[in-house]
Amino acid sequence: MKPRDLSLVLKDAPPGEWVALSLDKTRIVGHGKTIDEAVKDAKESGEERHILIRIPLPNIGITASIA
Repeated sequence: MKPRDLSLVLKDAPPGEWVALSLDKTRIVGHGKTIDEAVKDAKESGEERHILIRIPLPNIGITASIA
C-alpha cells in the first residue's frame, strides 16, 4: 500500500485529540479527547467503521488504529 498524504484532510483537526476518519480517508467523521468520545461521535455521524488517529501535539509522534 502506498503512503497517503492526509495533511489536507487533517489540517483542521484539533491537536491532542483522537480523530475518526472515513474508511476512504477523505473526511473527518468524529473526534474527541478520548477514543470513546471519537468513536461515539463517528457513530452518531453514521460511521460504524472508521479509522482512528490521534493528532499529535506539536513536536510529538502519531498513533493510528482501525476500528
